[in-house]
Amino acid sequence: MKANLDALDLRLVETLQKDSSMPFVDIADRLGVTEGTVRNRVRRLRRLGVIRRFTVSVDPLVLGQSVVAFVLLNAVNGRLNEVAKKLSSLDAVAEVHETHTYGDLLLKVRAKSASDLAGIISNDIKGVPGVAGTQVLSVLNVWKDSP
Repeated sequence: MKANLDALDLRLVETLQKDSSMPFVDIADRLGVTEGTVRNRVRRLRRLGVIRRFTVSVDPLVLGQSVVAFVLLNAVNGRLNEVAKKLSSLDAVAEVHETHTYGDLLLKVRAKSASDLAGIISNDIKGVPGVAGTQVLSVLNVWKDSP
């Protein structure tokens, strides 16, 4: 369902994406509206599902997660949803995407070291019932990473 957003909604979302910890009164000043307007718009945007949650964006390098890999994964027929849900619950798995052509799922995995990554793949990922096979693509350098 696509939400019907006006220019103020879009500016509000953009402001919150940059810093969701900014007080509503400061956002209101920046957008030239009242704090009540900001509060009501945020409430509406949450109800519509435009704003799913407020969160903190951390730098994985600062947390010691300097190794990144993508894992192409094949699931046993009929078990894709079960496998995807289980993998989504693993802390080391940053992203889970359903794909086609080269595999069933594409995972983005973060680890502290190459040996940590090996353990995550062989124990945590391959240990999920319904995983039929994996291919690991090691990342050598990150040029752009979304929060």
